[in-house]
Amino acid sequence: MPKKERVSEKRLAELEADLARLNQAWTAWDQELTQEQRRLEEDGMGMWEALDVIHRRQMDGLRSGTGPVSFREIHLPLDELFDLYLRAGEDQRLLIRSFFEDKHRLRKYLHSYVGGRAAPRLADTGDVKWLRLGLAAASIVDQRVDYRDLLICLGALWLAAEEAGIAPARYFSAVAKLSNDEPVYGNSSTRDLLRGFRSSGHLRSIKQRESTLRKNAP
Repeated sequence: MPKKERVSEKRLAELEADLARLNQAWTAWDQELTQEQRRLEEDGMGMWEALDVIHRRQMDGLRSGTGPVSFREIHLPLDELFDLYLRAGEDQRLLIRSFFEDKHRLRKYLHSYVGGRAAPRLADTGDVKWLRLGLAAASIVDQRVDYRDLLICLGALWLAAEEAGIAPARYFSAVAKLSNDEPVYGNSSTRDLLRGFRSSGHLRSIKQRESTLRKNAP
């Protein structure tokens, strides 16, 4: 792990302001798309079809940059912030975790960052940086979104690391030491979740499933 250092308070404040702006724009966009979905249903489109149409519309906008926010805009501050989190001391890590307390839309996205950005990038590049950043996102979200979804995303990250020839256990343990050690919503702490992931029933289950799929592959 990078050596701990005092991160610039000014830079953290700038990143927090960027996140606040993005969260506000994304939340407003969600509300607009929800209204559009209702209009489609009122015009006779089925609920599930309307939901699919709206979902595709948002994903296209996020990918292409034609929407109010884009993945590029979102990932730039997140990538930097997660790297800083791994370098920061305990007080600044606590501060960074607090950035997402009032940013529900971005906080919800952190799971997708772990499983939908960090894991695929790790698989494509083999660069351990993506394992570290994915784990930082998991540490920061701190089980404030359904932890079962987090387990799925961490599983994707673990498998991507192994496919890249990286032994993920020591990285999980290293980021566990940086994580909140207080139990969350009656669950184990994020520190314990990351530290114990290597021996978790969830990881055993997904590895067994992967093994079965490979055996049955043509």
